[in-house]
Amino acid sequence: MKMDSQQLKNQFNESLMSVRGLLKQGIPAPEVERGTWGVDIGTDAVKVCRLDVSKQPFVLSAYVIEKVDNKNYRDALSRVLAKTGVLQNGTCVLSVSGQGAVSRYIELPSMNKAELDSSMKFEIEKYVPFPLAEVVTDYTVLGEMKGKAKTNILIAAAKNELIHKKFTLAQELGLKVKAIDLDSLALSNFYTEIVGNPKGCACCAVINMGKTCCNMDILVDGQPFLSRDIFVGGDDFTKKVAEMRDLDLPEAEKLKCAPQGREDELSSIWDSVLSNLTSEIRVSLDYFESRGSKAADLVLITGGASRLCGIREYMEHALAVDVKFLDYADRLVLGGGIDRQAFVADSDLLAVSLGLALRDAE
Repeated sequence: MKMDSQQLKNQFNESLMSVRGLLKQGIPAPEVERGTWGVDIGTDAVKVCRLDVSKQPFVLSAYVIEKVDNKNYRDALSRVLAKTGVLQNGTCVLSVSGQGAVSRYIELPSMNKAELDSSMKFEIEKYVPFPLAEVVTDYTVLGEMKGKAKTNILIAAAKNELIHKKFTLAQELGLKVKAIDLDSLALSNFYTEIVGNPKGCACCAVINMGKTCCNMDILVDGQPFLSRDIFVGGDDFTKKVAEMRDLDLPEAEKLKCAPQGREDELSSIWDSVLSNLTSEIRVSLDYFESRGSKAADLVLITGGASRLCGIREYMEHALAVDVKFLDYADRLVLGGGIDRQAFVADSDLLAVSLGLALRDAE
C-alpha cells in the first residue's frame, strides 16, 4: 500500500525517528535494552553489531560485515541475517545519512518544557533546510549552559524518502526496527560511550571516512557540539585514479586498495581529492572555533577510506592538528566465538553500527 507523505511522517514521528536520549551527556541515562542490534547499511558494506551494555566494559556479543555488490543491499543484509539470527533474537536500530539528513546544535534561553516544546516548532523550521512536510524531525536537550541561563539543544531531521527506503528494506526482511538515527549522531554516541576523551584532550574531532561521504563530529569534553556529513569519500579517490591512469573503476579500486609499491604515485594522483576533503574539515574546525569554542586538540579518523595510503599524514600536515587513527578495540570485551585479531582488523568499519547498538530503549 502506498502511503502519502503525511501518513509516513506520522508513522515515523511516532515510532522511528526519536533521537531523545541518544546523547546522554549531562542527563540521566536510562538502561539500554540488552542485546540491541546496530545495523549500518553502508554504500560499500552492511555492518552489524550486537552489544550487551548491562556489563562494564560493554560486551560485543556478535558482529558481521557483508560486502554490498552492485548496490544490492537486500542481498547483503539477507546474508547478515542468515549469519546472525537477528530475526529471532532482538530488535535493531538503523541509520541514514546524506544530502537529506541534517543535525543542528543550537542555544536557547532556559525555559520549562511546555515553553520549549512551543518554541521548538518555530526553531526547527528555521534550522532545517527542507520543507517540513518532506522530513521527520525531532530534538533533544543536551544540557544547561552554566552561568549563561541557556540550554544546548540538538535538532535532527531526515527526509521521508531516506527513512522510508531503509525502513521498507528492513520490513521486507522481517526486521523489528526500534529506531532510525543519523550516522553522525551514532558516531558521536559511539565516541562518547565507548571511546571516551583521550587524556589531556579537551576538544576532539572524530571523522568516519566512508565510501561516499565522511561523518564528522566535534566534541568538547565528550559532548558533541557540531555534526555534519562531508560529501567526499573513497569513491572519489577511485574515480581520480581511474581518470589519471585510464583504468576502469574495478581496476582503479584494486590499485587504490593494494598499491604494491605505488603509494607515492597514488598520493600524488589524489592530492586534489585530499585537498578538497581537508578544506571541508578545516571550514568546520574554524567555524566551531569562531563561535567562541575551543580549538580542536586532536582529529581521530576511522572508516574504510582512512586505510588509504598517506591519508593520515596528509591530513595532519594540512590541518596542522595531531591526527590519529581511532583505536578502541581494547574498550570492549569480546563474546565467545569472536577472534580478537579479526576484530581489531575490522574495528575501523564498525563505529556507526556500534553507536546504533548503544541506542536507548524508548
